[in-house]
Amino acid sequence: MSAPEELIISITGCSPAEASEIEEIMRDVIFHSTLDWQTREELDRAALLAQAVLQEMRRSQESGRGA
Repeated sequence: MSAPEELIISITGCSPAEASEIEEIMRDVIFHSTLDWQTREELDRAALLAQAVLQEMRRSQESGRGA
């Protein structure tokens, strides 16, 4: 498990599998960069935002299946 994933789990309480997805969203969607230059506060906020994005993506996929 990567250091960012451990941080993400401690912030969000998510599972290790979700932490990997959240880390990817943080890199690709929120920061468009590595996670090396952010402050701890920025990482905390981004982890929570990325978790919300992941949840919304899942809800959207589920509602698309039911259509």
